[in-house]
Amino acid sequence: MIETGLTSAHPTRSGSAPEVLAASLKLGLTCFGGPIAHLGYFRREFVERRRWFDDETFTDLVGLCQFLPGPASSQVIFSIGLLRAGWLG
Repeated sequence: MIETGLTSAHPTRSGSAPEVLAASLKLGLTCFGGPIAHLGYFRREFVERRRWFDDETFTDLVGLCQFLPGPASSQVIFSIGLLRAGWLG
């Protein structure tokens, strides 16, 4: 079994859907550039500023999302919402 650290380091539903919406809306209105640039903004906001995740967890999440179809940044932000606030996130 592969241990990603996503659930062991940070339990799911430790935040609220409005909290995730506010953070995502702010980023959606102020971020520019392509998917790779967005990942940098996400790291700054969710790892450095808000401390929702540590570097290792965020890196694992990005690596996992690069295998999914579509832009990695879209998959990462969906996953952050899911991990932080459950399905409503």
